[in-house]
Amino acid sequence: MTKPTPRRRSDDQTADKQTLAQSMEIARTGTVPERCTLAARSDVPPELLFFLAEDADPAVRRVVAANINTPRQADDFLAQDDDEAVRCAVAEKIGVLAPDVIDERRGPQRLLTINMLEALALDAAVKVRARLAESIKDVDSAPPEVITGVIEVLARDAAIEVAGPVLEHSSLLSDDFLVDVINEPSHTGSVSAISRRQGVSSKVTDAIATSGDDAAIAVLLGNESAQIREETLDRLIESAPPKPSWHAPLVSRPKLAGRQIGKLSEFVANALVEQLSKRSDLDPETSKHLQTVMAQRLEEGGGQSQGGGLSEDDLAQAVASGRRAKVISSLAVRTGYKEPIVHSILNSGSAKAVTALSWKAGLSMGFAEQLQQRLAYIADRDMLRGQRGSYPLSEEDMLWQLGMFDGGQSA
Repeated sequence: MTKPTPRRRSDDQTADKQTLAQSMEIARTGTVPERCTLAARSDVPPELLFFLAEDADPAVRRVVAANINTPRQADDFLAQDDDEAVRCAVAEKIGVLAPDVIDERRGPQRLLTINMLEALALDAAVKVRARLAESIKDVDSAPPEVITGVIEVLARDAAIEVAGPVLEHSSLLSDDFLVDVINEPSHTGSVSAISRRQGVSSKVTDAIATSGDDAAIAVLLGNESAQIREETLDRLIESAPPKPSWHAPLVSRPKLAGRQIGKLSEFVANALVEQLSKRSDLDPETSKHLQTVMAQRLEEGGGQSQGGGLSEDDLAQAVASGRRAKVISSLAVRTGYKEPIVHSILNSGSAKAVTALSWKAGLSMGFAEQLQQRLAYIADRDMLRGQRGSYPLSEEDMLWQLGMFDGGQSA
């Protein structure tokens, strides 16, 4: 059997030259799809990628920008491209290189990468900055210059689609930095993004708890990995009655003391009291207390007085003592509304709507004023006052107010 004649080295070099010549010809005169296919190859020589980085068609430049083998100098050039999608491709690729920057042996190469990251973090296009943020959010190590000049810059971005992923996921942001952002958020979503972080420290949760951002606090309470100190949780529970978005996540917190569960049972809806009663960490005393609360609510809901609810005097006492759940349950019976509707009216901040609710329940204007002040938390200057003890709104106006909440049934 005749053995194949081995190729000589000079033959390999000739073939390589022919291949390079063919590739260069494609780069110069090939169709856009042909040039894109060439730009995506992993074995394209650096000089050819440099050439394609200046291609007239942005589709080709985008492929070059996405190629992991493109020389860093070409990436730097493409990071300044007029085409937003080209810069997005560079941002997506270069973000994953951040951990390797510290190991760059060549100083100029390292500096070039850092400068490129900093430029992309300040790019005029939100999409470019957002793509970089998504790319870099899970990086767990980076040089100090990259943390301060790139990651922290992205975290303070005015666009939530840029700052959000970094604030929520980056492990390179210190607690002190996060507290600064909470105290001076760039936008309303900043604190909520921090609240979603895995294992939020107690230092950060304390800052969130005092931020005044109710939506972010609701997110924090729903984050089971968040470390919330017992004293902080106590304060939040005390502030929770007029904030229904906090109720369900508070009831679902993994660790609650018996006294905290007892406090929650005073104002959360019946369904949430039932949920509390099913917790696996209840001590016998707390479990018995919840059963008593549920029984009382059932009894009050069935009431024997006017309209099926408590009498006005009983209701006034319940309002005065802040027994929100009891009042809501009784008003629901009196008005025929479901509890969530009563809840929504009381939390609307509308003096007219709360007044109309009292009227619908067959109660006096004096009670309506107490309800506005004590359970609807309406400021004195915004309260609706009675006219010689009578309701200051027409029946038509009150029906219209209620129709905003009951789907127009009253109207």
